[in-house]
Amino acid sequence: MPQDTKRINGPETTRPYRIHCNGIVLKSFEDRLQEAFGKDGKRKDGRALKESRKYCAYTDAKMGVVSTAKGSAYIELGNTKVIVSVFDPREIPKQNKFCELGELFCDVKFSPFATVVRKSHQTDARERSMATALTSALNPSVCRHLFPNLQIDVFANVLEDDGSALAVAITAAGLALGDACIPMFDVVTAATAGIIGNRVIVDPTAEEEALCMDGSSEDNHGLVMVAKLPTLDQVPEIWQYGYMDVDILWDTCKQLNTVCGDLVPVVQHLLVSKVKTHLQELEMESDEEEETEQNKDEAGNASTHGSGEDR
Repeated sequence: MPQDTKRINGPETTRPYRIHCNGIVLKSFEDRLQEAFGKDGKRKDGRALKESRKYCAYTDAKMGVVSTAKGSAYIELGNTKVIVSVFDPREIPKQNKFCELGELFCDVKFSPFATVVRKSHQTDARERSMATALTSALNPSVCRHLFPNLQIDVFANVLEDDGSALAVAITAAGLALGDACIPMFDVVTAATAGIIGNRVIVDPTAEEEALCMDGSSEDNHGLVMVAKLPTLDQVPEIWQYGYMDVDILWDTCKQLNTVCGDLVPVVQHLLVSKVKTHLQELEMESDEEEETEQNKDEAGNASTHGSGEDR
């Protein structure tokens, strides 16, 4: 495979040096599970199983952070950090037939330092799966009939992965599309839950996601991600990994539906703040133009008055 010459080509994967030290004992799944949840049933960060981490709309979520993109958004959920860029519609490449509906090209990449194991710069199966889910979640929300034979590029970059990376990327992509002034039917919110046995863990961390994916000894194990259009009350995408019963899957989807609804005020606050900031900038620009015109008129009147006195 050809390598990217514009970045440092280190080893494809690296692991912590502590696993090679003497005296390090690899813990079993039961020990890790007991450490993650404890005797009282709460997690390491003190949250209950059905409690999600909170988005901070004032400091940890921003719009318009990439100057070269048409629209962009940056979101932090705990230690998970995702930035999404949206670019202007362009003609669909290698398209022989006319397409009445525009297309969305979504790409998801993990930074090499985003996870414990170093990520390669080449796209892997997880990134392709997340890109497909991102496309499916955004397609129903965008007014694609207004962009015939055009393509909108959406690039999501996971700077740090501490769980729920796909859900954060979908929420950030909806904000970035709004920042790019792309016509949309509704905003998009998403949430993730992990399942271990009879436990439903809302908004799991990376450690908890690893337990959910490694819990093959349990009857039910895996991850579920639900994306929602809150105003239309529609679910454009459900992403599942692992094995679980239909009953527990239905209960998990109902919990995630509630969590997605709780994110709507945060998204609305960010969009309204962006509009207010843009209006303030326009008012300042108009005031500056008026002052400049007044200064020019005063200077012209002064020069005319001075020439009349000289005569």
